[in-house]
Amino acid sequence: MLSTLPHEHQLALATTMRSTVLQPVLRLQSGFADLRLTRDRLESLRAERDALSAELLALKNVGEENLRLRALVALAERGRARFVSGNLYLSGHAGEVIKRQFVLDQGEDQGVLPDAPVLSLTGLVGVVRAASSGQATGDFWTHPQFRVSAMTRDGRVFGIIRSFGDSPLRMRLDGAPYQLELEPGTELVTSGMGGVFPRGIPVGRVIEVTGEEEGWAKSYLVEPAVYPESVREVMVLVDRDLDGDLQDVWAGVAPRDTN
Repeated sequence: MLSTLPHEHQLALATTMRSTVLQPVLRLQSGFADLRLTRDRLESLRAERDALSAELLALKNVGEENLRLRALVALAERGRARFVSGNLYLSGHAGEVIKRQFVLDQGEDQGVLPDAPVLSLTGLVGVVRAASSGQATGDFWTHPQFRVSAMTRDGRVFGIIRSFGDSPLRMRLDGAPYQLELEPGTELVTSGMGGVFPRGIPVGRVIEVTGEEEGWAKSYLVEPAVYPESVREVMVLVDRDLDGDLQDVWAGVAPRDTN
């Protein structure tokens, strides 16, 4: 019926319908189009944000690594023994919650030999167990067989440090004199006894007493200076003087790795 109307009437009717009946529909269509444009723009902005965040994170990581490497070089320069710097990689069995072994990218060609102490900016990491031409493997202090003779900085108290089995990310100091009480926070360093670790390498800090043998010895829970998961750049002590004292090397350095 509408097709029989004169053309000018059809145009007038169409205009009227667009301005009345169809106007809400047209506005809705326009709104949907604007919404799609806004959504596309939002997705684009999110992608740009994520890319910038990733780039900033990468730059931050590079900056932090450079700072750690500079500090590591400065630490080595303060030592009287010769250090070789290297990168450490976690190893061991898949699914291990506590890492106990590592691989180094330095080996015999650089002077790294079995029993060489492995150190970080904040203290004792572990020890080399085997070395080849360009690589070495070793144990973190968390390894069940790891032992090191330790003492308080003033040399009053000596004992043996090992991993604390009931709390794998803690150490235990055994054999401390019964008559002496170590306060929480007391710093422990290697004693130089045992023929592997020179004197004065930071090991950890006392937390609390964990056991007593009446009239003979006490054991203490110790917070380690270094956590395996947090260390990547290390120093390996080579051509070492086991009669030397390395306490001055770590003078002013915090005992706990904050990476």
